[in-house]
Amino acid sequence: MADKIFVAGKVVKRYKRTNVLNKLDMKICKGDIYGFVGRNGAGKTTLMRILTGRVRQTDGEIEIFGEKNPAKLYIQRKNIGAVIEGPAFYSNMTAKDNLESVRLQYGIKDKGCINELLKITGLEDAGSKKAGHFSLGMKQRLGIAMALVGRPGLLVLDEPINGLDPEGILQLRELLKRLNKEQGITILISSHILSELDQLATCYGFINKGKILEQVTSEELMAKCKPYLSIRTGNVQNTAAVLKRMFPDNRIETVSDSRVNLYDFTGSTKEVVKELVLNEADVKEIKAEGASLERYYMSLVNKGK
Repeated sequence: MADKIFVAGKVVKRYKRTNVLNKLDMKICKGDIYGFVGRNGAGKTTLMRILTGRVRQTDGEIEIFGEKNPAKLYIQRKNIGAVIEGPAFYSNMTAKDNLESVRLQYGIKDKGCINELLKITGLEDAGSKKAGHFSLGMKQRLGIAMALVGRPGLLVLDEPINGLDPEGILQLRELLKRLNKEQGITILISSHILSELDQLATCYGFINKGKILEQVTSEELMAKCKPYLSIRTGNVQNTAAVLKRMFPDNRIETVSDSRVNLYDFTGSTKEVVKELVLNEADVKEIKAEGASLERYYMSLVNKGK
């Protein structure tokens, strides 16, 4: 079993009479790039703030790097780097000086880490440029560089892709992949650009109204999001029965009183239509679909899981 970096058990965060997190259960394992998926207000940032010690939960327990004692969690949080609600730095200072200020705060003696981090994050040619003049992508990478000064085992990133142009997104994606594969850093990342998480994450947590709806690996999600046929029909029972006879090994789901889905389908749509018509299934529409990350998330929300 993989080592658990972070575990949340029945975590509640209440502001006045509103539960932002509602008995949330969650786990992140060593080596994960954990894609945190949820709408604005779902509770993603609140969970990240609790994980990094910026706020405390109202109820429930958390475990960080195997430590459960609340009085000792601050020790384990030293092994976490984070960029939450945007990178924070001194805009009138250079990238190198910003990193130097963090190095001094951490009490790290090795000054060589500064140039190393500038190189890792692709800022080696901008080390003497004032950070206030950086592009948005460079600012994000500087924020990540500053979060890496203490050589953390876990990197927490809240919407780091937000506002980046395609080139900036690509650079950030490749950076995070390198940090994960070459340096073994576990990453928790949220983003509203779900197509980017799809190219990066190794596992996912779907959150809505302060609860985790589902946690899956990228392989499990890929299996669930395979292309399928969506059939709108005037007789769902007959349609489902015909499909079960035709495809006994395929998953068939009645999703509404007028629609049936046939999953893992690789044959001819025309043959399916012909068979359904011959059996008076009253087909209104048939089309090939693919469950994107966005669509899959919304299916979980609508099911109220």
